[in-house]
Amino acid sequence: MTSSVPPAPQGASPVCGRDGGPVPVTLEGGGVTIETVPVPTSVTVGNTPANPVPMSDAGGSLTVDDGGGSLTVDGPVTDDQMRASPLAVTGPLTNSQLRETPLPVLGPLTNNQLRETPLPVSGPLTNNQLRETPLPVSFPQRIPAVTSVPSSVSPTLLLAQNPSRKGLLLNNKSTSKLLVAFSSLINDTNSFILEPGSLLMFDQQLIFSNAIYGAWTSANGTLTIVEFT
Repeated sequence: MTSSVPPAPQGASPVCGRDGGPVPVTLEGGGVTIETVPVPTSVTVGNTPANPVPMSDAGGSLTVDDGGGSLTVDGPVTDDQMRASPLAVTGPLTNSQLRETPLPVLGPLTNNQLRETPLPVSGPLTNNQLRETPLPVSFPQRIPAVTSVPSSVSPTLLLAQNPSRKGLLLNNKSTSKLLVAFSSLINDTNSFILEPGSLLMFDQQLIFSNAIYGAWTSANGTLTIVEFT
């Protein structure tokens, strides 16, 4: 019985076993090197997951061409493997894409780290979004002290200097205008006017510790002062 070997392509030599059959190869710790092997467009490897096909680049590199298709990677991939070669992201990302797989952040972050790349917020925010995680706001307790100063056309000390002052309320209970200043030299240039019956309040945001002086255009009535400390 004879067997014929099909003609080899130009530039290639056919390799056959006995009677044109396959060449048996046994590896016993050695290796076989094949310089060039024509490969058909479709190759099926019948190995199983329990008996995978070993591949080694021997310190070089392996190039896999998927022919425009896709490659599937089985098994978990570590964070270091995914970030070995960072991919640049171009184009706008939606809020859903940014939040699709949130990354946990461990360890304390400084204020500068949190604000290093601020994200602009556009569009209306609902009341619930603004108040989603409310921050508690507390104010120190204030103690009021009430005094009354009779009106006078001469410069009068209305309230002494007090560094502990946290708030101030002035009520001109007079039918005359009251000129208020921060020095005993009172004139139209360095004073402000409390009209008859008017009420003026200085909150902690605008408070001052200076002494306060005043003079009425005519002497009648009083000034009620409430100082908060």
